[in-house]
Amino acid sequence: MKNIKFYEAPKYNTAEYEKIEDMIYRTVEEKKENTGCYSLRQCSDNELAEQLKKADGWVQGTGEFYEEYMIITHDGKKYYREIECIDTDEDIIFENYNDDSGEPNMIYVTSIVFEPEPELEENEPSDPYVSQYPLEDILDEFLIYCYDDYKKENEEDKEHSYVEFAADDIEDIRKVLTIIGKHVYNKQEGEYVMLKIE
Repeated sequence: MKNIKFYEAPKYNTAEYEKIEDMIYRTVEEKKENTGCYSLRQCSDNELAEQLKKADGWVQGTGEFYEEYMIITHDGKKYYREIECIDTDEDIIFENYNDDSGEPNMIYVTSIVFEPEPELEENEPSDPYVSQYPLEDILDEFLIYCYDDYKKENEEDKEHSYVEFAADDIEDIRKVLTIIGKHVYNKQEGEYVMLKIE
């Protein structure tokens, strides 16, 4: 990802969005159907996450997306962990951000537009999607999740890619905005792939 800029989405000028500060908006989180990896976010309660890692009762998920995860239900809520990462440094507990309580959830959002770098194993600029990496590593690094994949913009713009980030905590959105104007990519260092922000 290079030439990262803030994207002033047209929807931000509607009644559903309240501008909180420069480049950050607040809105009520919509209820969505599960849409794959974009419906999971890192568990924000570190103590609970460590407790869940030690718990019995994890079962392998089913279906095209969830078969890559072990799933456990705790206090009526489902938690996930990637099978291939269990017992590694990358063993992260995820939660589904689709809350079934019926209560509106206020979230903070921001959007970026950038030039993808296929030479670094990112999507082609003309592709109608954003590649999984380094996007997934950004989500993990800043404790945020993707909220809008801007399907129309990504299909029509043959030079740039678009994505919207969301979080319950405005501080997480402030932190991810530090990538504006920077070069963000993944680099192999020994056995590990590291997220680089320069």
